Amino acid sequence: MKIAIIGCGWVGKKLAEYLTGKGQYVIATTTSPEKIQELKTVAAEVHLLDFSKDSGAEFLNDTDVAIFSMPISHSSWFKGFENMTNTFPKTILFSSTGIYPQENRIFSEKDTTNLRPDIAAAEKTVREKYPQTNILRFGGLMGSERSLQNFFRNREVSNPEKRVNYIHYEDILAIVELLIISDKASGIYNVVAPEHPAMGEILNGVDGKTVDSYDSRQRIISSELFIQEFNYSFLHPDPKSFNP
Repeated sequence: MKIAIIGCGWVGKKLAEYLTGKGQYVIATTTSPEKIQELKTVAAEVHLLDFSKDSGAEFLNDTDVAIFSMPISHSSWFKGFENMTNTFPKTILFSSTGIYPQENRIFSEKDTTNLRPDIAAAEKTVREKYPQTNILRFGGLMGSERSLQNFFRNREVSNPEKRVNYIHYEDILAIVELLIISDKASGIYNVVAPEHPAMGEILNGVDGKTVDSYDSRQRIISSELFIQEFNYSFLHPDPKSFNP
């Protein structure tokens, strides 16, 4: 299967390496010439593609799956993207749970009001071009070198009681692989670990299951829809266990 990762950043590179390891033919694109050699270690092909200047390319022809991983809150890629002439049987968009309002309640995919305009515009742009697109709204990206311990190594946490909405990159890889082989299309899914400990719990290494993980007095993003539709069990359900 030929899979294109369009906009190969931190998650995209890990996904390219994962899919290549599974025997898939991976095409990676980047807007940065300095990243080409690095990406060649994880993908069969690497190309420069900048939608602020370009509108698709012949190298994307005959692609089975296109994974769109452009900066979701930037609009610089909209025009070139809208002018793409490539067609894809299956498409996936990497979006963000940042689309939901900063309100203290539980959010699901059914919440469609007061969405963040820039992210909503990006999702709309992709869906209008490729209506079959499955949209994955990621929580805060974690795993490997990305950890709260590293982020707050030299500074204090202003709100240690704040519940987190994080996702480990290894779950992203597994979930994308599920969608690649699935017949489902045009879905929107929150991709967030089902446990929501407080930041202080993670930083202080508190063990055990978080009490009342779905505390409606805080902003919680639910991934129950994906869990139910795909019968998915998270590899890393609890952010307290993401990093040693």
